[in-house]
Amino acid sequence: MMPLRVVIVDDEPLALRRLKVLLDDMPDVQLVGAASSCAEAADVIEASSPDVLLLDIRMRDGTGFDVIEDRRETDHPFVIFVTAFDHYAVRAFEQAAIDYLLKPIDAGRLEQALARVRSRYEEERDGSRIEEMREVIENLRAALHDQQNDTESGDIWVRSANSSFTRVLLSDVHWISSEDDYVRLHLDKTTHLVRSSIRALETKLEDGQFVRVHRSALVRLASITEVRRSPSGRREVILENGEKIAAGRVNFRSLRELFKRNDLLSDS
Repeated sequence: MMPLRVVIVDDEPLALRRLKVLLDDMPDVQLVGAASSCAEAADVIEASSPDVLLLDIRMRDGTGFDVIEDRRETDHPFVIFVTAFDHYAVRAFEQAAIDYLLKPIDAGRLEQALARVRSRYEEERDGSRIEEMREVIENLRAALHDQQNDTESGDIWVRSANSSFTRVLLSDVHWISSEDDYVRLHLDKTTHLVRSSIRALETKLEDGQFVRVHRSALVRLASITEVRRSPSGRREVILENGEKIAAGRVNFRSLRELFKRNDLLSDS
């Protein structure tokens, strides 16, 4: 079989670079194009006629769904979605029998996905692939809706190290820290890394459940036992598990006022 002709569509420079490096080390794979937006993707795909698209879901100017739907009446390459979606998206992909990669991207998982494409390449006809992609799009649109509702109901699905998925109750989370394009959920004895910005997650949290103590930290209000200045003058929040979280000047003042209004903080 001729090398698989691959096009990458991802608006995250680090993810794009990571995929390029991984593909360079793989035999029988030819990277024929890359795009960093939905608008650019159409031209790159048209010019390169790839066998496979490594396609991000959420981009600045649209979604991977848009890229597929714009080519509804043309031949479809096989699509491997590159996504940070959790349990619901995984289920959607499984139902539609199209592969996916969860960020951060694992080299072995990428090889497995491309091997699956190779094994199906001769079996699939354009007509069946088009119908398949329509099913994927509908499943993933439903997944986006379910994912949002799940967060609002107090649950987050996170990917574990062994690629299984764990339901985390927000009531078990003491605080949330920002780590570049991810947030880390801090529980009693463990942490979980979730693909989201802290600002995006904050908008989905129930009002009054978490409070911002720093530009890169949210703390569950019920976990706070003390808001104080340390002997060295450091503004900090003490949690019920003993953790100490640095607080910003404005947030510290707001927290003290909040606790005073609720008779939870003395004036001393």
